[in-house]
Amino acid sequence: MVNQKSSLSYFYLDTDMELDDKIRLVEAKHGAIGFAVIVKMLIKIYGDKGYYYLWDDKAQLLFSDRVRVDQEKVKEIINDALEWGLFNKKKFKKYKILTSERIQKHYIEACSRRKKVPMYAEFMLNGIDDYISRENVIILDQNDSILKQMKGYDMKGNDARKKEEPKNRFLDYVLLTDKEYKKLTEKLGKAKTDYMIDRLNNYIGSKGRQYKSHYHTILVWVGKDEGTEPNEGPKIEKYKK
Repeated sequence: MVNQKSSLSYFYLDTDMELDDKIRLVEAKHGAIGFAVIVKMLIKIYGDKGYYYLWDDKAQLLFSDRVRVDQEKVKEIINDALEWGLFNKKKFKKYKILTSERIQKHYIEACSRRKKVPMYAEFMLNGIDDYISRENVIILDQNDSILKQMKGYDMKGNDARKKEEPKNRFLDYVLLTDKEYKKLTEKLGKAKTDYMIDRLNNYIGSKGRQYKSHYHTILVWVGKDEGTEPNEGPKIEKYKK
């Protein structure tokens, strides 16, 4: 795991923040306390991990004590903020974190002069692709310790629930298990499989895109080339044997 500072020493608030309907909804329902809790949460996010905050029971108790607002009230405000899209609901449901596209964009902009900026791939949102410089943003994968603990691993990194087949790295970015590579070669042939791996590797390297499964991405692209899948992936001439 990369040992690198991720928090920010300061951040800016948009002057039109109060015009954002998501903020206005929170303030309309909860008054000045709601607005203050959201601002305090932004301070905590930027000052803690920089682009996300783990919102578990312990964090809720400590945060409520810090802002001097009843814990149930704070939870109600944050839950409403999630419902109204102020924070990303999908990432919260999966990882119990508070983050948003806006937060991540501001974070990357603020870190533009840093040599190394570590970010967890699973936490990153699709809308920030254009903000990422592959030269300074280090994409941490699911093997890093914080995600292991979130997903049911013990403190030594052993999976407490089930064993997952390890993935092998092909070229710079493509990850496939032995079974996935074997299935691809059986379906496509070795030459085309290696071609698709090279194609995906170049696309990830140039665009900084993140995919949950490189195996299924390759299958989708092959289907697109053959006209059996929706238009996904880069526009490249069909593979020639």
